[in-house]
Amino acid sequence: MKIELKKAITHKGSEITTLDLDLDSLTGNDLIEVEDQIMKTGTPIQTTDFSRVYLISVAARTLHMPVEVLKFMGARDFARVVNEVRNFLLNSDSEATDTEASPEIPPAI
Repeated sequence: MKIELKKAITHKGSEITTLDLDLDSLTGNDLIEVEDQIMKTGTPIQTTDFSRVYLISVAARTLHMPVEVLKFMGARDFARVVNEVRNFLLNSDSEATDTEASPEIPPAI
């Protein structure tokens, strides 16, 4: 997903005007590692679904860019990126169809 920035950001001496968020390439391990990295900094996370720190860190991971670069985007651009990641994560299970097999859960003992 390409996001045109209202205000360019600079990374490694280059001006960036478009971000290409490849959210479909994420794995569960990526999400766990992002959460672990944040927890190591001592930053509290109530719920990852709404934590801007977590969501922008996930975006940084897909962009192969330090999160610090993204934290200094303009507020409107930052909010758009965070919202795109949040929407992707929250809506990912709603794309499943009824014809897909769901895993069987063993009965509780």
